[in-house]
Amino acid sequence: MSSQELASKPTNSVSSSPGADETPKASNSLALQLICAVGVLGFSGYMFSSWHQTLVQHSLAQKAQAEAPVVAETPATAPVEAQVQPSATQPAMTATPAAITPQVAPAAPAAVPMLSEPAPTPAITDPATLTSLSQKLYEQIDGNWKSYPTFTSNLVYQVQVQQDGAIAGYDSLNQPAEDYLGETPLPELTSNTAPLAETSTEPQAKFLVLLMPSGTLEISPWVGN
Repeated sequence: MSSQELASKPTNSVSSSPGADETPKASNSLALQLICAVGVLGFSGYMFSSWHQTLVQHSLAQKAQAEAPVVAETPATAPVEAQVQPSATQPAMTATPAAITPQVAPAAPAAVPMLSEPAPTPAITDPATLTSLSQKLYEQIDGNWKSYPTFTSNLVYQVQVQQDGAIAGYDSLNQPAEDYLGETPLPELTSNTAPLAETSTEPQAKFLVLLMPSGTLEISPWVGN
C-alpha cells in the first residue's frame, strides 16, 4: 500500500469499548422499573379506595335494613259466612197479639188538713209584775234548795213563771245545769204545778236563774226571745 492510500484512509480517533455501551442500557432499565413501581402503587391505591367505598356502602345498607321496622304480613283470610240451615222439624211460629190492659192512674190521695200550730203564749212585760214574780220565784227556789252544792260551775236555767207565780217549766242552758239538775229544787217545783201549766193559757214571764257553787242564787228577767 502506498503512502497516499494510507493518508486518504480515515482513522478512528475513539475506539469503541464495552463499558460505554452498557451505561445507557442500565439507565433505561432503572427508569422502566420506576415507572412500573409507580403504576403498581397507583393501581393498588385505586383498588383499595374502590374496595373501601364498596365496604362502607354495604355497611350502611345493612344498618338501614336493621333499623327499618319489620311489618309482619298477615295473610288475608276470606270471611267465612256461617250458613244456617233451617231445621226441618221446627214448627211454624204464629204471632198472636197480646191483650193490652189499660193502665188506670192511681187516685190522688186526699189532701191532709194542716194542723194549726198553737198560738204562742203571751209574755208578761209589765216591770212591776216582773219584779213581783221574780221575788216569788226566788223564795220558791231558795226555800227548797236544801242540798249542799257539789258542782264547781254555775248552773244556768231559763224558768217560765205564770202570772200567779207558779213555775210552768224550765230549760237547762249549759251542760253542768243538765248534769246537776237533781241537786236543784226545779224538778220538784215544776212537777207540783205541771197540770196547771199544761191547761193554762195565762201569760208567762221568763227568768234567768243561776245557782252558784257557793250556794248563791241569782234571778233576773230574761232579755230577748
